[in-house]
Amino acid sequence: MVVSKEWDTLLDLISDGVIITDHEGTILKANQAYERIVNRKPVTLVGKNIRELVEDETIPESSTLKVLQTRQKVTLFHENTEKDLVYTGTPMFNEQNEIVAVVNCVRDMRELNELKRTVTEIKQVNQEYREQLDYLRGREIKIEGLIAESREMQHVLTLATKVAPLDSAVMLRGESGVGKEVIAKFIHSHSKRSSEAFIRVNCGAIPENLMESEFFGYEAGAFTGANKGGKPGFFELADKGTLFLDEIGDMPQELQVKLLRVLEDSEFRRIGGVKTVQSDVRIIAATNQPLEELVEQKKFRKDLYYRLQVYPIEIPPLRERTADIPYLIEYYLNKFRERYGTPTRISPEAGFILLRYKWPGNIREAINLLERLAIICSNGEILPEHLPREITDGLRQIKPAYFKEQLESIEFQELQRALKQHGSTRKAAESLQMSKTTFIRKLKKYEWQFKVDHS
Repeated sequence: MVVSKEWDTLLDLISDGVIITDHEGTILKANQAYERIVNRKPVTLVGKNIRELVEDETIPESSTLKVLQTRQKVTLFHENTEKDLVYTGTPMFNEQNEIVAVVNCVRDMRELNELKRTVTEIKQVNQEYREQLDYLRGREIKIEGLIAESREMQHVLTLATKVAPLDSAVMLRGESGVGKEVIAKFIHSHSKRSSEAFIRVNCGAIPENLMESEFFGYEAGAFTGANKGGKPGFFELADKGTLFLDEIGDMPQELQVKLLRVLEDSEFRRIGGVKTVQSDVRIIAATNQPLEELVEQKKFRKDLYYRLQVYPIEIPPLRERTADIPYLIEYYLNKFRERYGTPTRISPEAGFILLRYKWPGNIREAINLLERLAIICSNGEILPEHLPREITDGLRQIKPAYFKEQLESIEFQELQRALKQHGSTRKAAESLQMSKTTFIRKLKKYEWQFKVDHS
């Protein structure tokens, strides 16, 4: 058997080690990959018999020799401290069914596994970059009241961005007032259903005797007082879109059974109707209640719980995402400034107090407070004395010196953030509406001050 130069070139392009022998085991060709794997140069192998490699322990045993013995394809494994090798010998026959050559391929499985791990790591990194890119693109879509500057809320938006393109059910968990509806709208706006309806239903605000008709609609004459032409329910109104079931924990058990049936069968009937209506609705549910406890108390169906809890997202309370508070204040004061035409700003002292407050009512409480302050502060500036007593009482014991230090610490962090974001002192100063000289002076002062204080 003659191996041409063209075949030599072709074999050297193969990443697996290849060694070809004749019908007696004499080596005809070994490619460059074989040299790399077994650490023997091809020129030192060609013309030798494969038995010599076994005898000098270059290889512990030969799949080629076993092929010549059995006339069948043979695979052998060999492990040492450096490599995990797999040898596969394949016979080549002529028209008289005689072996004319044996092609033996060798792979280093440890090398392949390492390559596989590297590829997996690269995929993970690429996935993280894609998620970050999706998040940044997502921020271009303005959702009313969506404030997500904190690391905690950026994580929430990353999770929301990941599930948005899918039709999976989403369960939003969190205290009352944390912004579950805002996140639900974010998911809808990033989904393939974004051009369709987004219907919000507060399950705790509908009278129990009206729930079924509100959800599934009714036909004309279905009951006394019904509209003459009938009425579509939430599932029909949200067809092809998203149905946001807020306060799902307040849903009566009888309706829970019917909701589960619709989710499983994707169809329902109006009250008093005989025609089956198809349902193509994406469900996002939300609750501030401990559903697990309600399940144990048999107040919430376990099968519905698992049906809705496919992709849970926990939204942290405002007290755990304090980095959002300054942006939230700025956003809503601007909004109320446009509404009422009063230029309202907040003093650093009042801002610090709001940062320290625990916000039991979360964002809903903050919005109400800021609107009230925008109305009552006729001088255009919100001062500590304008804040409600329940907010300031817990801070009366703070010493003035500590108060001043905390304010300076907050300003120092804001200077550092602006510099990191804009890359130059000029642009950073402009973003904070101060001169470059003032920016540099304050930055140097605080750098020295906090270095000394914490040394």
